[in-house]
Amino acid sequence: MDFNKLNSDLYTLSAPHQFAKKPNEFDRGYLKISNCFNDLCYHYEQKCKANELSDENEFQSLIEEYKNGLLKAINEI
Repeated sequence: MDFNKLNSDLYTLSAPHQFAKKPNEFDRGYLKISNCFNDLCYHYEQKCKANELSDENEFQSLIEEYKNGLLKAINEI
């Protein structure tokens, strides 16, 4: 997985929310999630460089777990 490309894509997608003239709660929430994914990408990129990541399935499963947790929290609100 190309973590640099994923980071770049996350930044591009979050730019309208980051530079909104009047940020609202959605913008702030979007940025929090985007920053969290950025941190995950950085962490796993470092693991890849150190040859500690066995395969991409570990990263993919963590993303799915995180996504499911977010959806559960949204549904409970």
